[in-house]
Amino acid sequence: MTRVEFSRVWPVLVAVALSAAPLWLHLPLWLVAAASALLLVKALLVWRGRPPPASWWLLPALALAGWLCWRSLGTLVGREGGVSILLLLLGFKALECERLRDWRVLIALGVFLAAMPLLFDQSPAAAVWLALSLLALTGAMAALEGAPWRGSLRSAASALGLALPLMLVLFVIMPRLSGPLWSMPSAPGRQAVSGLGDSLEPGSVSRLILSQEPAFAAVFEQAPPPRAEMYWRVMLLDRFDGSSWRASGEPPARGGERLSGGAVVAYAITLEPDKGRLPALDVPQPDDEDARQRYGLLLRGDSKENKTLRFQAASRVGGVYASALPAGEQAFYQRLPPGNPRARAWARELAAGGSRAFVRQALQAFRSQGFRYTLSPPLLDQQDGIDQFLFASRQGFCEHYASALAFMARAAGLPARIVVGYQGGEYNPMGRFWQVKSSDAHAWVEIWLADSGQWLRVDPTSAVAPLRLADGAEQSVPALREQGLAGLPPAWLRNLRQNWQAAGFAWQQWVVGYDAARQQNLFQRLGLGESVSVGSVLRALLYGLALACLPLLWWWWRRGLNEEPMAQGWRLLLAQLQRRRVAVGPCDGPLELLRSAKPRLAEAEYRQLKALVQEYVALRYRARDSAEARQREWLRRSRRFRLARK
Repeated sequence: MTRVEFSRVWPVLVAVALSAAPLWLHLPLWLVAAASALLLVKALLVWRGRPPPASWWLLPALALAGWLCWRSLGTLVGREGGVSILLLLLGFKALECERLRDWRVLIALGVFLAAMPLLFDQSPAAAVWLALSLLALTGAMAALEGAPWRGSLRSAASALGLALPLMLVLFVIMPRLSGPLWSMPSAPGRQAVSGLGDSLEPGSVSRLILSQEPAFAAVFEQAPPPRAEMYWRVMLLDRFDGSSWRASGEPPARGGERLSGGAVVAYAITLEPDKGRLPALDVPQPDDEDARQRYGLLLRGDSKENKTLRFQAASRVGGVYASALPAGEQAFYQRLPPGNPRARAWARELAAGGSRAFVRQALQAFRSQGFRYTLSPPLLDQQDGIDQFLFASRQGFCEHYASALAFMARAAGLPARIVVGYQGGEYNPMGRFWQVKSSDAHAWVEIWLADSGQWLRVDPTSAVAPLRLADGAEQSVPALREQGLAGLPPAWLRNLRQNWQAAGFAWQQWVVGYDAARQQNLFQRLGLGESVSVGSVLRALLYGLALACLPLLWWWWRRGLNEEPMAQGWRLLLAQLQRRRVAVGPCDGPLELLRSAKPRLAEAEYRQLKALVQEYVALRYRARDSAEARQREWLRRSRRFRLARK
């Protein structure tokens, strides 16, 4: 076969490059740039009419690229490694393409590559890009066969539109796997998880406050609690080294945890993976049968999970959280390193009236002694940072206040720990869910009271900046207002943002989160059976295919209406002649058709065909203004013309 001209192959190269474009966000830049350079070199070679490079040059170059890929990623398998190798192979395959068959193989690889970005991102934007890539690849397939580029795009859009109902039916009906089809292991050390860190030190939470990235979404079954009561519990930090708080795991001893009082609130949470950490409204209702619950009433999932999670939970908002702490565990929560003598002395002074008096007087001091809530406080010394914050700067964010209060409580002989999570959220009326963002990250303190065995939640930030609980950090921090990140945006922008969030939430709920449980619930609601079985799937497939064929029938009917009578009748005559194996070329005229058909037809059949052909010639070529009624009559006689198959 001869080489394919440039006008037929440039759409293929553009469509393949379009399919690979999202990988710039997920793979090493040099790798995607190398694949793009290979496509560009191939375009230049075809444009100048040059032959592809020899195989003896391509194979060493491919081996070198594979070695560099392994050095960069540390693996050639899994998600990053597999997609990288596929991208390199596609680039080198494009470089060696010469015949029509090679270009068809490249399009097939491009279709497979178009789905690869879904391994990294399953957002609505990724789905839209996938649809555009498939449209471009389908149009390139038509252009490769010689169709004009603009016409091929229209044909591709029509074909994909007609296939869309069938795709939706198969998506809904086919049995769901236990995990998503794109679940693959990530390269070691390359899984970037956004969210809270593993330690608390000045600046750690404030860095999250500057981010507007969504953390999770919550849907309440009944009326939600007030925003000021939405404390989302994620981590416990119980070890202080003088400058930062860290989680040390469960203490050596473990007392029984009890929860009583408060209002029970049920909700569902959807979130991206965060090292197995699951947020829960403070405090989640304890359940011995719930394998997700850990010490401190924390919820935990699979730390290796890399897909969007959705889980149900229930909490007692405003309930009393009690725990029996043995002497060893009390000592664990009172442990402090040396340093900060002024804070220690002040803590003992505030605790002279008892533990509850200590909490009350500490909050009053934060409220009335000139403490300020800011994202840009002065730097603190590593050795006596608590003293410097309490008695010198008095400026800080929630981590400063939580760290200082927890230190003082321990210095006063009270077991204390820091809880890190989120506070508040933004209600989206379009999707009827609460969106919690990184800017809602927060830290507070839990102090154990010996007289009641209760863990008391104390939020020192509420004493300094009450608006933080009611309106969120964006409305309470002057630095954010100065940067234009706070304040209410215009109504149109707010509505646009809420609609986009609602669309993303619905996509995660009904597309990405369409699992086996949701499919079984849908089958039950449609009356297809109590479970997803072979019989229920076959019934649903039968009904679904019947519905999916309706657009095809409509297209076929409209095609018949739009086609002129003479062209439609001529097409019917050619279809009948094919039953007798009469070879008629696309450029053959009526006389050539009669000469080809005469040896294969009986005399009566030939006379009938000849009469129809002669009338066709008269109406098409001789009559200057043939009436439409005569054309319709000729079409009816053409439809009645039948040849038996031999």
